[in-house]
Amino acid sequence: MGGFDVAFQKQLAKETWSLYGVGMLIITLRICARIKRVGVRGLASDDYLMIVAGCFYTTLVSCLNAIAQGGGSNLFLPEEFATFTEDDIKERIKGSKVVIVSEQAMLNVIYTVKVCMLIMYTRLTMGLKQQFAVKCIAVYVACGWAASELAFFFACRPFNGYWAVPPPDPQCTTLAHYAICQATFNLSSDTMMLVIALPLFLKAQLPLKNKIALVIIFGMGSFVIVAAILTKVFNLSDVYDTRYMFWYVREASTAVYVSNLPLIWPLLREWFPFLRSSSPASGYTKRTHSVLPRDQPTAFHLKSSKGSRNPNHGDFDRLDTHRGDSQECITTTSDPWSKVIHAETTVEVEEISLADMEKSRNNRGYDWRSDGVNEYRATVTSADDPHKGDHAV
Repeated sequence: MGGFDVAFQKQLAKETWSLYGVGMLIITLRICARIKRVGVRGLASDDYLMIVAGCFYTTLVSCLNAIAQGGGSNLFLPEEFATFTEDDIKERIKGSKVVIVSEQAMLNVIYTVKVCMLIMYTRLTMGLKQQFAVKCIAVYVACGWAASELAFFFACRPFNGYWAVPPPDPQCTTLAHYAICQATFNLSSDTMMLVIALPLFLKAQLPLKNKIALVIIFGMGSFVIVAAILTKVFNLSDVYDTRYMFWYVREASTAVYVSNLPLIWPLLREWFPFLRSSSPASGYTKRTHSVLPRDQPTAFHLKSSKGSRNPNHGDFDRLDTHRGDSQECITTTSDPWSKVIHAETTVEVEEISLADMEKSRNNRGYDWRSDGVNEYRATVTSADDPHKGDHAV
């Protein structure tokens, strides 16, 4: 890998920084949406991991551009070595070290994003048999990351051969064995995650426009797989082909987009009213149900209702709620009706009113006894008593 021409440097910089800009904007919107929703203290582990992924993402794009604008690495044609000056060798040693950093950044941004996705899948499949599959995939992803790291650190021995000029072993410059190991676990785990996600959203009882949007977003995961394949095709078929650098950033960028777009959906609905479901100004009610024969297992009806200042609401038990509390899950009825999915991926109550209440009371906070509460009521309808199973949860 020798010096790059100016046209390639400009093309790489233009595309990679453009994709990076969009990716970091989406990550920023995701964190802002989550802080607006649950506050800084309410941020979950996947939110912090996505910030870490953003750091790896920044390192990847910076390193690839530094490599293109530098003096090359220890990948070169054998006959070129005789033409190198001492300064050329120093530049290539420096460039080879940057290559190591870029490879680690690429590996870790991809796997950090995978972990974030798996955490979200765990919440979505809460109470479903698919959650066991998600946990199995999580173990496989952990093994894949560990195997890839071991392949990287042991493929070239001694390790400083990665920046030696000339390299002591072809693996120190081509990274072929590492690339094969990384591609195997990366592609297989991506495919498993896609197989888990798409059927859930296709079967979910969601408004058509929401279902289409989710399927499109998660369907972009197929492009991540295509990008990963093309990266290795260019990398392994011709070790001197520099097009793999474009596909590195395309793969990483698409993974960042897919993993964050679902989390900024509430913010987009606030900015674009047409994305909201029709509802009264002060709150809204959403129901999910199935029509089942009277002798079959009953279905649960979920609704959200604006709280009342009167703490006495019949015999309902009450659970204190906090601004931004949400639970993401997909629930199903018991067999033989397990294919019917009752889903609100995020059960929401009108949060703007709660925010206004909190602001108007300065630092006093929100007290359901005087300010009202939000109820999540599950109604179980039986043949004997249609209101027998009402509970506030």
